[in-house]
Amino acid sequence: MAIVRDDRYVTDAQGRALSGAQVYWCTQPASTTVNPPSPLATIYTAISGGTVLAQPVLTDGFGHAYAYMDGAVLYTVVVWHPLFGVLPVVLPDQSLSGVSGNAMTPFSGTPSGIIDGTNKIFTFAAASNPSQIDVWMNYPLVSGVGYTALWNSGTLTITYANAPQPAIGGQPADSLYVQGWY
Repeated sequence: MAIVRDDRYVTDAQGRALSGAQVYWCTQPASTTVNPPSPLATIYTAISGGTVLAQPVLTDGFGHAYAYMDGAVLYTVVVWHPLFGVLPVVLPDQSLSGVSGNAMTPFSGTPSGIIDGTNKIFTFAAASNPSQIDVWMNYPLVSGVGYTALWNSGTLTITYANAPQPAIGGQPADSLYVQGWY
């Protein structure tokens, strides 16, 4: 069995991230008119398999949910959120692809740096040059527009187009995040 990662991003009609959405991965054919749908697929917490992940997986503050599963199976992905009303978003015939085994290593976390409203440069430890990265400042950013990234000797340097803002007047600080594969 080749284990691959599936990432899902849930947004409202205006593109804003929806946290707390319930994401299910089902084998086919799937019954999707009730919550939870069935039959639920076996999903894992890591590319090595190992720990089985309970469903549903809830989206985080970026509207993001992910799981690892058998890449040789077609899935039906079902997403429930109160904004969708009584019917879920149903995505049948989802074929997953990616590198299996230990050929690539995922990474994720919060870049290091001072959020003071002027600093734009943050760093993240990455053992080798990433083949894919996703960078957030409150929401996913577009490479070359919202940020630039450069890897050198184990450090990924992220330069944001706009300096992340600190917490001011009861407003939270900007939230930074990076993930990818190397």
